Amino acid sequence: MKVLFISVNKLKSFRPVLPIGMVTIATQARAAGHDVRTLDLMWEEEDEDVVRAAVADFRPQVVGISIRNVDSQSMLEPVIYTPLAREVADWSRSELPGVTVLLGGPGFSTVPDDLMDFVQADYGITGFAEESMNPLLEHLARGEEPEGVPGVIYLRGDGTFHRRDPVFKIDYRKAARPDPALYDQRYFSYSYETHDRSLKVPATIQTKKGCVLECVFCSNFLVDGTGVKFDEVSRVADEVERLRDEGLEVLEIVDGVFNLPLNYSLEVLREFVRRGIEMPWSCMVNPGNVTPELVDLMVRTGCYYVEFGTDSACDRILRGLKKNFRQRQIIESHKMFEQAGIRVEHCLFIGSPGDDRDSVRETFDVMSELVPPGDHPEVHAFWTLGLRVCRGTSLHATALAEGMITGAERFIVPKYYVSRAVIDDDSMLDEIQERVLANDNWYLWWGLTSISLRERIKMARSEAERIEAELMAHLPPPRPAPVPLSLTMPRPRTAGEAR
Repeated sequence: MKVLFISVNKLKSFRPVLPIGMVTIATQARAAGHDVRTLDLMWEEEDEDVVRAAVADFRPQVVGISIRNVDSQSMLEPVIYTPLAREVADWSRSELPGVTVLLGGPGFSTVPDDLMDFVQADYGITGFAEESMNPLLEHLARGEEPEGVPGVIYLRGDGTFHRRDPVFKIDYRKAARPDPALYDQRYFSYSYETHDRSLKVPATIQTKKGCVLECVFCSNFLVDGTGVKFDEVSRVADEVERLRDEGLEVLEIVDGVFNLPLNYSLEVLREFVRRGIEMPWSCMVNPGNVTPELVDLMVRTGCYYVEFGTDSACDRILRGLKKNFRQRQIIESHKMFEQAGIRVEHCLFIGSPGDDRDSVRETFDVMSELVPPGDHPEVHAFWTLGLRVCRGTSLHATALAEGMITGAERFIVPKYYVSRAVIDDDSMLDEIQERVLANDNWYLWWGLTSISLRERIKMARSEAERIEAELMAHLPPPRPAPVPLSLTMPRPRTAGEAR
């Protein structure tokens, strides 16, 4: 079949991100004998013209739209990215009536029903498309409904969705590495500014899928399932060597958390050392699984930057979030990386379940020690007010119980949880604003110098309501399609799994 894959991610803030998932699937589809092209809208100014031209020239049978992010995940900066997916579908059908529209990507897997309705897609794939895309294309080529394909979703004649649970398994030996030729080559000439240097867009590699944690807000189980699926250490090293030999200057390991489980990450780094692999690279780390050996190996292989999923520095809040670390480990891990010369950035929430004046102040006090104001370009703290609520998470149940959501929401526009002890306390909001603005190495929202946090919350809520009213006009009433139990609750952890 002729398949045109289109990435609709245009987010360049911080830095552009390679569409590794889309290119991986396109590479596999081509290897299976399909005629494949890719189109990345990251760099385009006239999206409609580019999409129409690509469809008219290639005349695909299937247009696969890759949705990396549904929205900005920021209550203070509400931006919804999925209207572009709907426009791409409309432009494609206008140019080539009858073309099949297929949705996929991690963003799609988190809100599949709503996006199927909003985009008016023919089919969607949730979960691992590495295992589902080619069987789906084979069914479509034969003119058959792909009812047995794992993770497939489509509208039946009776107005309900047919869906199959994703099968979260992957045979990495059969999963082709993404062909760099299928990336838009403008990624590799683009430079972006960090706090202290100019860098190229990094090459990306994923060593594993999934996570062993059960953080109350995380929707990763919808994207990668539960548990961890490891690639072979030798294959990971082979791919890094290939990227290095092709001349790519910077690497990012895009695992949700690189150092969980710790033993596997150590094996990967030991193999890097054995092969003499050393190039600038970065990753996200868990503060609870940092050891001197890990830091030493990261330094020896060229790691220059780590992002901590810190969330809070109050033990009471960390317990409520089901984090596997406490304040002591945040401090110890930070100091190990700092002393090793690796740049550290912390990502934290304000307004988690249980957050109040005491816990917010405690977190601010700890971060003031670790990320002080002044000339400290190697450390930063990024704060987020509220946590995005996703169906099936423990946070979703908490938001329901506290009356913050009704349970009937369409999550095409996100809903946020912010503890009432924070958001309803005007003096606390003023204190948050003062403390953030007093530290030039902290960031919450760019406009706080001219607009108060209290006023911005009101404005953002109004913006979100306006956006929701516009988008809801494109959605039919909710369909009677209950989400399978396997997608609503992570399975219990077995006794032998790491915490």
